[in-house]
Amino acid sequence: MLQLLRKKSQSTFIQIIVVVIALVFIFWGVGTNMMGSRDAALVVNGEEISFQQYQRAYDRAYQRLSDQLGGNVPKGFAETFNIKQQVINQLIQASLLRQGATEMGIVVSAEEIQKTIQAMVQFQENGTFSMERYKSILASNRMAPTKFENSLRFDRLTEIAARDIGNFATVATDYEVMAVYNQINEKISLNFVKVSPKDFLEKVEVNDELLKTWFETVKDNYKTEPRLKLKYLTFTFDAISKKIEIDDPKIEEYYNDNLSDFQVPEQRHARHILLKAGDKDSGQVHEEKKKKAEEVLQLAKNGGDFADLARKYSEGPSKDSGGDLGFFPTGSMVPPFDAAVSALQPGEISNVVKTRFGYHIILLEEIKPAETYSLSKVKERITQILQRKQAENLTFQVANNAYEGIISAGSFASYAEKNKDAQILETGFVARSDAPEILRQDPLFLDKAFSLNKGELSSLIKGQSGYAIFLAEDLKGPVIPPFDTIKSTLTDDFKKAESEKLAESSAKEILDAVAGGKDFEAVAQEKGVALQTSGLLGQKESAQESSFPASLVKDAFQLSPSSPLPKKPGQFGEDFYVYTLLSRKNPAPPEDLTELDRYRNNLLSFKRQQILSAWLRNAEMHAEISQHPSL
Repeated sequence: MLQLLRKKSQSTFIQIIVVVIALVFIFWGVGTNMMGSRDAALVVNGEEISFQQYQRAYDRAYQRLSDQLGGNVPKGFAETFNIKQQVINQLIQASLLRQGATEMGIVVSAEEIQKTIQAMVQFQENGTFSMERYKSILASNRMAPTKFENSLRFDRLTEIAARDIGNFATVATDYEVMAVYNQINEKISLNFVKVSPKDFLEKVEVNDELLKTWFETVKDNYKTEPRLKLKYLTFTFDAISKKIEIDDPKIEEYYNDNLSDFQVPEQRHARHILLKAGDKDSGQVHEEKKKKAEEVLQLAKNGGDFADLARKYSEGPSKDSGGDLGFFPTGSMVPPFDAAVSALQPGEISNVVKTRFGYHIILLEEIKPAETYSLSKVKERITQILQRKQAENLTFQVANNAYEGIISAGSFASYAEKNKDAQILETGFVARSDAPEILRQDPLFLDKAFSLNKGELSSLIKGQSGYAIFLAEDLKGPVIPPFDTIKSTLTDDFKKAESEKLAESSAKEILDAVAGGKDFEAVAQEKGVALQTSGLLGQKESAQESSFPASLVKDAFQLSPSSPLPKKPGQFGEDFYVYTLLSRKNPAPPEDLTELDRYRNNLLSFKRQQILSAWLRNAEMHAEISQHPSL
């Protein structure tokens, strides 16, 4: 375990440590179809996942991504996030976990399902479960109680299996916790010099003979782009979808079937005053900030204007706006802050609340109740979703008819003659970099077009934005421009390349001299570079006042008193760095033992995630999984 942590000691994930697996309730009724249908999108050890279930999961994943990016995200762009494969993986893993739960003999009782349903706020009225409301909501979503309860049972099985598998990791030892704590909080300082190529530019000799000789070695770098003359037809999903009319019953059906997608949780609008005191601050600092927070609290409760007090006393980023945090849902703040806000009523001020950021005083301004968007409010969004779904099939039909028409006509020109209304587009000679926008926005279109030979007709190409057909009318291959036409550019590039070689050579000479026992400062003076000290550097970030590149800190932490020099100079941008370990400072044990508890819990969570991930990999390796060819 420690060996793994050491290998990962510089990575973001060990700096944060916590790796959380999100086992999402992907959709109602996954795994309930066991009848051997030919229409299964996925089959996992005989358990079928239908296309409808896959599509619902995909639509929700796409909608979540679209909402995060401000809405109206094109499907082609969304696919760059590989959400299709993510959904497939989630469905497979959820199925394997349910099957694992069954093999482990895990049973979810009817009483547990009953308690879960009674605790769901959407089925409550005035804080109490309402059977009438329960049946009404299920009926409006065309779902029988039996099916809903079975789906909850499947989801609960997935949860329990994930929890029980991870719980095989039960202990994070004191030694492991302190090893992680020391790795994350250890500091080092360095002596270093920076050797910059710009200091060698004037030392580079250049003449036509040298330049021509160098040009022969690098001339392929100066080739012009191939240029293509095209005729083409495009059939985009967006263009087709705008022509599709969706009737109101279909919109209403989609709305009812996906009601959870249009629900917004309760949000609270709050202000706060923050007196900063972090985990690394001393107990004395915490006492001072807590005392100050209590004093400010009394000013607020005695009628002081909260916004003015925030501007005067708060040390948080919202200070200038009077501590205004805007609206936020439950769970979006750190737990102590979240709990305090949830306990307030509009106009109430909290007592002093301690979080990892320090000491807060919170004023709740208002509560925006949970809301389900009305059909009229989301009608346009649903229309676009349904238009896009229908457009994907219709676009292929239109494009395929055109392609068959070209083949039947015998040539692109003959097809154009017979189909005067066809919107055939043409280009002059264009390179990839200045091709028409519709091609540059769809990488697959661009790749396919520029892979054609002169006179060649493409197949029907499916891209991210739709379909296209290309005819390469003419082609100009890349050429190497004459020396005289690019001499000025060659001169600049030659001097830059040679100055980098000289800088690297000088840095290596400095490193070799210091490794040979010479004084670092004396060598630096001899080479005309300044010896600098980094100040204390941590693995997470370098000291702000240091000019030592943060990207080289990872390598610097591999140094030790017995091996204080790197094997070769480091490079950041065009500059080269020679550095040596000056000191290494272990962190003092934390004064607040709850900090170690946090490390222990996070390390234990990491171990559990590792076990669960390993279990899932092994289960997938030995599972019989089939995927429909159309996915």
